[in-house]
Amino acid sequence: MLKQFLQRILGWVIENTVLYFRFVLFITFTGHGLVSLGFSNGYELHYRIFESVNVFNWNIEAFLKIQGYVDLALAVCILFGIFPKYILPYASIYLFTVACCGWIYFVHKTGSLFGIAESFRRFPWIFYCVFLILYHYRNVQHYKLLRVGIAFAFLAHGLASLGLFGLKGAHIELASQIFSEDIANKIVFYSGFSDTFLGLWMLTGILSRPAAIIGSVWLLVVVYLSLLFGFPEFLFRSGFFLSCVYVAIDKRCHS
Repeated sequence: MLKQFLQRILGWVIENTVLYFRFVLFITFTGHGLVSLGFSNGYELHYRIFESVNVFNWNIEAFLKIQGYVDLALAVCILFGIFPKYILPYASIYLFTVACCGWIYFVHKTGSLFGIAESFRRFPWIFYCVFLILYHYRNVQHYKLLRVGIAFAFLAHGLASLGLFGLKGAHIELASQIFSEDIANKIVFYSGFSDTFLGLWMLTGILSRPAAIIGSVWLLVVVYLSLLFGFPEFLFRSGFFLSCVYVAIDKRCHS
C-alpha cells in the first residue's frame, strides 16, 4: 500500500516537472526574500554583499527591504504562472546580477579574483529559470538543465568548504548548530570533497543518478540543520533538496 502511494507521488512529480520547479523557485525566492526582510541572521550577509557593491551610497536597509518584496513578488508570479514569458527572463537576469554581486563580495572580502564558487551558488536557480523559459517559449523541456543546475550547487558548496574559490563561514556556522566548532570545521572540510565530487559527477553525467541519490540524502541533513538555524534558510535550502530529489528519480535528466 505504501509502495503504491509513493509510486503515485513519484509518477505525479515526473509528469508535472514544470509545476514542480515553479514550486522549487517559489520557495527559493520566498526564503531569500524573507532573509532580506530581516527574518533571519542571514540578513547580515545580504547587508555585507550589497555594501560591497553599493557604489551609489544608497540606503542599504531600504534597498534590502525593496529587494525582499521583489523576491516575494517573483515567487508568487512564478508559482502561479503569471506572465511567465516576461517574469522568467527578468528573474534570470536578476539572479545573474546576484551571482555577480556574490563574486564582487568575495573579491572585496579576500582580494582574490577567483571567487567562482560565490557565483556558482546562484547558478541552479538560473538553470531552472532557463528550463522554464524554454518550455514557455518553445514548449520543450531540456531535463539536463536540471541536472547541471543542481551540480553547480554541489560544486559551489564543495569548493567553498575546501577553502577554494569561495567563503565557508556560513557552512561552519550551520554545522556549529549541533557540533563543536572544531568538529564543525572538520565536517565542513571533509564534506567539501564529497560535495565537489558529487557536483562533478552530476555535471559530467558520469554516475550522475547515483550521485543525485547520495546528494539527496546529504541535503536532507543540511535542510534539517537549516531548520535549526532559521526558517528562511530552511526554505531556500529545501529548494536544493527538492531539485536534487527530482534529478535522482527522473531518468530523463541523465540521458
